[in-house]
Amino acid sequence: MVADAYQHPGSSAALVGRGAELERIVEALESAKGATPSTLVVEGTPGIGKTALLDVACELAHERGFVVWRANASLMEREMPFAVVQQLFDRLRDELPHCRNGEATPHEHDLIAGHLTAEVDAFDELKVHRAIRDLYRLTAEIAQCAPLCLVIDDVQWTDVPSLRWLNYLVHRVVKLPIVMLMTRTPGIRPTDSLLIAELEIYSERMRLAFFTAQNVVQLTERMLGRTPDVEFAQAFIDATGGCPTVTRHILGVMRERSVPPDENVANDLLRPECEKLGQSLLARLNRQSPELVELAKAIAVVEPADLPLLTAVMDINNGEAADRVQQLEGMGVLTPEGKLTFAHRVIKNTIESAIGYREREELHAKAARFLHHTRAPAFLVARHVLRTPSQLGAWAVQALRATADTVIAEGDARFGAQLLTRALDEELSVKRRKDLLLRLGLAETYFDPRMAVVHLEEGMIGLDDPEEILAAACQLAEILYFDGAYDSASEVLHRTMAEIGPKIPAAVDVVRLLERITVPSRDPRAVQVDLRQFDEQEWRRGDEHGRRLAGLIAEDTSNQGVDLAQCRKAALAALSGGATAVLQHPQRMFGVLNALIRADEAVLAVRHCDEILLEAHRQRLTLIALLGHSLRSRAHHHQGFYAEAAADAELALSAARTAKLPPDHLGHVYAVDAWVRAQLALGDLDAAENALQPFGRSRELPRSWHHTALLHARGALRMELGECEGALADQLECGERFLAWGRRSPAVRPWRSFAALAHFRLGQTKPALDLALQELKLAREWGAPTVIGRALLTVGIVTGGAAAAAPWLTEADSVLRRSPARMLHAQALLELAATRWEKGQRDAARQHVAEAKALGEQCGVVVEPRERLAGSTSDGRPRTPVQHSVEPTHVAPPAPRLSALALTPHECRVATLVLEGNSNDEIGHKLNVSRRTVEFHLTNIYRKLGVRRRTQLSSALAGFIPRR
Repeated sequence: MVADAYQHPGSSAALVGRGAELERIVEALESAKGATPSTLVVEGTPGIGKTALLDVACELAHERGFVVWRANASLMEREMPFAVVQQLFDRLRDELPHCRNGEATPHEHDLIAGHLTAEVDAFDELKVHRAIRDLYRLTAEIAQCAPLCLVIDDVQWTDVPSLRWLNYLVHRVVKLPIVMLMTRTPGIRPTDSLLIAELEIYSERMRLAFFTAQNVVQLTERMLGRTPDVEFAQAFIDATGGCPTVTRHILGVMRERSVPPDENVANDLLRPECEKLGQSLLARLNRQSPELVELAKAIAVVEPADLPLLTAVMDINNGEAADRVQQLEGMGVLTPEGKLTFAHRVIKNTIESAIGYREREELHAKAARFLHHTRAPAFLVARHVLRTPSQLGAWAVQALRATADTVIAEGDARFGAQLLTRALDEELSVKRRKDLLLRLGLAETYFDPRMAVVHLEEGMIGLDDPEEILAAACQLAEILYFDGAYDSASEVLHRTMAEIGPKIPAAVDVVRLLERITVPSRDPRAVQVDLRQFDEQEWRRGDEHGRRLAGLIAEDTSNQGVDLAQCRKAALAALSGGATAVLQHPQRMFGVLNALIRADEAVLAVRHCDEILLEAHRQRLTLIALLGHSLRSRAHHHQGFYAEAAADAELALSAARTAKLPPDHLGHVYAVDAWVRAQLALGDLDAAENALQPFGRSRELPRSWHHTALLHARGALRMELGECEGALADQLECGERFLAWGRRSPAVRPWRSFAALAHFRLGQTKPALDLALQELKLAREWGAPTVIGRALLTVGIVTGGAAAAAPWLTEADSVLRRSPARMLHAQALLELAATRWEKGQRDAARQHVAEAKALGEQCGVVVEPRERLAGSTSDGRPRTPVQHSVEPTHVAPPAPRLSALALTPHECRVATLVLEGNSNDEIGHKLNVSRRTVEFHLTNIYRKLGVRRRTQLSSALAGFIPRR
């Protein structure tokens, strides 16, 4: 029995997966030695290893004393009479054993010199028949001297006289020691179908299969000397389709480069090696039929859905195309049933890699023209126009523009920009060029803002339509706003008002409103806009103009802290187009979602952020993803979900690094702001301080919207670090800027509350109370429960004394029950519990603490009451606000830590083993993971529990994980 993996001694060729075929060939050879002849036909697609199998068969025949005659039929020689027979007898003198006293057989010289070398036109039917008979007699006489093995590769291309001789031979070698081995590629139309069919009647057919994973393992062992794992073998099959030629090629490259058999190596090597493989496989296919090669190339490039398009690009008729497709299906190159798709991506990739640039370009141009003339949908036409630089005319521009409009509306602005860029390569009128530039600038807004500015400015030159001027100017101002170029944004907006004012007076107020939101102004009175002049029906009608106006109204009302109901309605109207609509306007997205959070619609803001992030990640829009994560972090923080807020902030920072944003870029600054706020809530002051290090602990920050927000976060950190004076300075500077810019709402940033607490810690009770009451007044005007509740809490804290604080804190508790800010409510409850305790109302205090703990559990934050509740310190200094703890002391209270409920099951197992005294190596051994994995889990556990070292785990997990 022959092994499935075969390698002949002295040969470097390794053959695997052909055990059954080799066994049958050996049986045929052994039977032939006993005068029982056999004819075997091996079938398979190009590259499957038919020739390699014949090589091994010849070696096996030589070992058993056979005289081996071998020929390769080819397309070029199929019209040459006896071309295959001539190859078989070419080395007769060298290989034939002498049968009579060292003399050659009698007819040898005459046959070779006469019958096989005659001129083609000399072969009439009688001469051909005589030559076939004489060649049979010679073959029979030679077989009586030694067993014969006749091997013919690609028998379908055998010339007709040779085919007739083969059939003559097969019919008559009944008791001669002759084995005939032939290969054939199915699907190829042979030189003579009837003669091939007759030959197959008396032949045994063997169909070769593609490699299995086990075959890949065997071949890898033989070629690389290493046994790969199952994942590698399966990945190799997925990458190569089990094609033996491709598999051997990739393994050969791995051997040359000493590449180990890892799981992803096949795909990694296949891409750069496709060109070499493509040339090899195309050569094999070309040997079968050059016409089929051209057809395969056209299918690979154009990817036609039906025969008419294929015939158009090939300039052939439907019948001829169908015939060639059927041949490729029979060869295994295409899938059956006329689907015009390749059987495996390796075949398609290799054929594509061998197609020249000009050939590819011309095929796409032909496809585009045909589809245009047949009135195909615009996106089908544009798909091919995009892939050829040939100038095709106005119809191509129209198809590209229409398709771009569609894909941009669906949210794929990057692809839309590619289509518009290609359209600009055509010959265009001035008007059409401006239109395309404006559309391109709008598409580039949220993935390449710098180029968007260039194209919008170029497109706006000489515009006459006031509506187009307004839309382009608003978009350009938004981009400049995100880039921090406020002066340029102001210049654009003022120029726009001057241009469109005489034509559309009503639009001037829209531009003024945009300027008030976009450009920080030292004199907010210079930009006066009365929101009542905008008809609600206008901004609630749901079209693009209405959504744009609604977004401006929502952001402005939340900035001003007026008309909460209108803010909510406007925000929802601005988002009525869904995520794909708002993605095209980053400033609107940022402003509207901020307005929702300020209006206590944080849950709704998270829902919209989820949708936006899904689209942003799908389309690889880094800036939009960054802003989306920053906004979702704010929404989570607003609700008290600090761990989720930190996770989103970390993703925002990662997006900023991916985009290589400078430190002062708006996106990076907002990501840092979100991270600092989340880490402060989690009690990790080191992480917050490290994030702020590039901006300085006390350095003056630039006067921009985003740096001012960061100034507020820095002030909060300095307060936690005990730098009360520095914290107060940051908060007052933050407030001065916001007031100067007309943003008085405490919902924007509660800087007054933070400044009041800083005053209070410094012993400055009057300014503390003044600021707290001022914030409360503005918060009541706004009406959002969270803003009012925070202001009431601050007033209660800075008032001093349980009796004075109790009414404020009681109202704060009542208001915050309508707020999504769970942890702010928990903090108010803890403060109220402290006042109850001071007044001797112990049961009420315990009830407030229990409710605060329940809120903390909802947010994954542990609220831990201490042993005593007191109203003031022993030295008489005023009580300090309690943050998620009920121990009011003269020092900053301990930071909250996350509940053990936040730990994953695997982290719980690791923590349990730590509590039992196991080392990291011992834990890794017990859990069957590496030491590095254990360290990774420990890092996450420390972060979630708010501890820094192993020895702190016991107290942090007390009551959650039982000790054994």
